[in-house]
Order: sequence, then structure tokens, then C-alpha cells
Amino acid sequence: MNESKAVHYERRDGLALIRLDRPEAANAIDPPALRALGAAYHRADNDDQVKVVVLHAEGRDFSAGLDPTSFLPVLRAREYSADGPGLINPFGTTTRLSKPLVVAVQGTVGAMAHELMLAADIRIAASDARFGQGEVSRGTSPAGGGGARMPLTAGWGNAMRWILTGESWDAAEAFRLGLVQEVVAPGEQVPRAVELAERIATHPPLAVRETLRLGRRAWEGHAQQVLAELVPTLYRLLNTRDFAERLTAMREGREPVYVGE
Repeated sequence: MNESKAVHYERRDGLALIRLDRPEAANAIDPPALRALGAAYHRADNDDQVKVVVLHAEGRDFSAGLDPTSFLPVLRAREYSADGPGLINPFGTTTRLSKPLVVAVQGTVGAMAHELMLAADIRIAASDARFGQGEVSRGTSPAGGGGARMPLTAGWGNAMRWILTGESWDAAEAFRLGLVQEVVAPGEQVPRAVELAERIATHPPLAVRETLRLGRRAWEGHAQQVLAELVPTLYRLLNTRDFAERLTAMREGREPVYVGE
């Protein structure tokens, strides 16, 4: 059962529709929501009637990403985990859905939310979507696979152009880079994602899952060692003087002065 009302689960014939449902906070993801998302993935993966999973979100934004107020204490205490009994890691960096995942995004798709999107197999974006993977500008690093999957998808230079500058990009650029497969009018992203998921669900499930398994293994198999290092690297950065300086500068309303330590 979900531990957070921020995640809604619906089974519709052969599909599991999982919805981020915290629109008043731009669907920002706090620890209970992340855990509920993992529980929803586990539920879908272990339901033989579910052939395909669709992830989408309520409201104007897909998700602003990590909710810093609730997540920072958890990270500093080194208690962060997207794993555990009855959970599938929503970023697919450890455990992963064995069924196809189609995602529909709109509005803000920030950092952690972008990593949720990158873990999907097919991605549909509304034309108003705006993406970011700017952890470096905040003194940290992508810990949900974005730093590995974005270069694999978009190419090294294309990924570093956005990751290292910390700038955001629009749906047209996401399509150019191959980060999304289709761009549709706002409001059409979920129907289109469902349409594709329903098409996939008409095929023999074992053939779909085995094709997916082998394709993923070929595409990102060599990245598994890197994915295992993501959270330890994040913890090291959280203990640096530069990260502490950024928080101090934010409180004091000034530009941070980084020293590389």
C-alpha cells in the first residue's frame, strides 16, 4: 500500500497508470513520495495482468524534482534509499521494472524528475515541458542515473552542455537530443502515452519483456558499475566546504565563493 497520497495507482485493463499527485507543490518528490513510487512500481511488476506501466503527473508540472526541505536531512544523515522490501527503485539504478515503462511529462521536469523520465523506455513530452539536470550548480551530482543515462542517450558533448552548465532546455531540444520520442500539444501527452502503452500491451508479454531485458543490457550494461557509485559520490559532495558555502550563501542572500574543497 502507498505510504504517500502524492502517488496514485490505477489499473486499466493491461496497463498500470501511476500518477504523481502533488500539484500544489509542483509534484516535488519528498521521501514518502519516492517510497510510494517504488511501491507502485513493485505492485505493477508483480501483477500478471499488467503488461505496461505509464508514469504521468497531475497539474501544470510533471515534477520540480527533489523536495530539498524534506530530503536534505535524510541525505545528510545518509539515510537515503530508493530500495527495500516491496519496492522497485524508480530510477532503475539497482532493481528495475521488468515491464515497459512509458512516461508522459509536461511543464517543469527538474533534476530528480528528469532522472525518473530517463529510466523510462519511451518518453512523451508536452511542448511546454522544460527540463533540467543541474545538480552541479547546487554543489552536488546527479544521483538517480542522469549523469550516466543522459550521455548514453544524447551523446557526451550534448549531455555535458546541459549538465555542466546547469541550464535548462525545452521540449524541442529534448526531442533533438533523443531524450523524448515525441512532442505533443499540452494536454495530449498522457493520451498519447496511453495509446502507445496499449499498443505494446497487445503483444505477447514474454516476448516484450525479453526484448526489453536484452536491449537494456546491451545499451547500459557497462554503466552498472557507475550507477552503483552515484549515492556514495553524492554523500562525499554533501560533506564538502563548497556545499556548505552554497547553503550559507543562500541564507545570507549572496553569491557563493567556491574553493574546490
